[in-house]
Amino acid sequence: MPAKLLVVDDENGILEEVRSYFEEEGFQVFVADTGEEGIQILKREKPDLLLLDMKLPDMSGLLVLKVAKESSPLTKVIVNTGYVDQALIDQAEELGRDIFLQKPFDLVCLKKEIERLLGM
Repeated sequence: MPAKLLVVDDENGILEEVRSYFEEEGFQVFVADTGEEGIQILKREKPDLLLLDMKLPDMSGLLVLKVAKESSPLTKVIVNTGYVDQALIDQAEELGRDIFLQKPFDLVCLKKEIERLLGM
């Protein structure tokens, strides 16, 4: 059974790039461009890993992270943002994020981090 990856990001280019790359690598990929949509998919699919942007159009990525850890505690979380805000990074860590990545990120490096987190 392929690992399930949920990508929540408001940048369509990132959603499509990550989806295409990881589907070719054998993952089952779900994408959402809002926090609300991401939460719905998260609760329904219980993904193995959530790649979460902190800046979303409808809510804070921190809120999505909080809901993720409450509703799907086994889901690993990689938080990413283009804006380095140490307070935000610290808050995400307190809420249970596993890794922080700054945008833009390299897909090969991202895959290595995901494989390490999921013990693949």
